[in-house]
Amino acid sequence: MAKENYISLKGQLRGDVRFVTDPDTGEITSAMFPLYVLRRNIWDRAGNLSPKFDRPIILTSDKEIIRAVKELKKYDIVEVKGSFRTKMSSRHKVCEACGETTTVNAPIQLINPSFVGAVVTNIQNNTEGLNYLLNVAEISNIAKVIGRVCCPTDSITMAETENGVPYCRYQLAVNRKLYVADSDGEEDHADYPVVISYGDIAYDDHDVLQQNALVYLDGYIHVIQQERTTICPHCGATIPYKTASMTLSPYSMEYLRDFKDDVLESTHMVDEPREDEPLHDSDKE
Repeated sequence: MAKENYISLKGQLRGDVRFVTDPDTGEITSAMFPLYVLRRNIWDRAGNLSPKFDRPIILTSDKEIIRAVKELKKYDIVEVKGSFRTKMSSRHKVCEACGETTTVNAPIQLINPSFVGAVVTNIQNNTEGLNYLLNVAEISNIAKVIGRVCCPTDSITMAETENGVPYCRYQLAVNRKLYVADSDGEEDHADYPVVISYGDIAYDDHDVLQQNALVYLDGYIHVIQQERTTICPHCGATIPYKTASMTLSPYSMEYLRDFKDDVLESTHMVDEPREDEPLHDSDKE
């Protein structure tokens, strides 16, 4: 099966890079930072400037990439090439009811970079960075993947945002093209991004897709802030916490194989998807 998992970002570094150091050797073992990028549709339907930011997280344990990241400075315009990655992560939450700490295990979504570099270094603040990004919005946030629908067909859900925009939600399995340095064993060779499509593409996705359907997505990284809960194992109280989920949203989709209707046209475009609307509470996990 053809493989594609390609992410291209051009955005602004608006904070400090977080480095993790080996306590025994003092060597930097990983580097992580968020990058502020723009979606390509910077105008609303009335013709007003309305840029939409996303903030994907870049994480690397590659020594060469870490050396490049160490050269970055706050406010730099940074270019990143890489792939979408999913992995399990643990976070510790303190229960307000009993004061005990519990561990929450959940998947996280990251960009695994194959290249990182500053392209503009004389930026002084966020406003200057935005002015630059407005001119490169078309190439600021690009995602291209080939994957198979890995969720059950009845889990391909259709709903509407609070403003009545239709969206469809499902999950893909995407085989990796590149080796990931901190992979979790030999079985860790695929990633599982959630896809949220909007408008006409959402209707087509819901009507046509089924489990194991092969698709090509041409779109962008979409970061959604979510409120979640877990149950304290010590006292049974509900512990709320916030998380940012990085998903994919398509500008266009190609249905390649194993979908419901072989007669359907393979490519569907939405000129200006209204992808920025918040999700219904029922869609929050």
